[in-house]
Amino acid sequence: MKHMILQRIAAGLLLLIGLLAMAATHTFPFLDDLSELAETAVAIGGAACLSAGVWLWLRKPADRSSAPSTGDGGSP
Repeated sequence: MKHMILQRIAAGLLLLIGLLAMAATHTFPFLDDLSELAETAVAIGGAACLSAGVWLWLRKPADRSSAPSTGDGGSP
């Protein structure tokens, strides 16, 4: 359960970073001073963060039932 919460927090941060990077490429005037290569790098980085965030958010937790049991049928 704790792993899932950490995964969702990381996904949320990646989504936020990605959205900010994508918004920065279209709205903030300070990016006009950067080269076209730098603007492209910001856009690609933002897209990568968005993709990773979506992947983390939608990823299913590892199935722990496939782990070998101790034989007593209870929790360790």
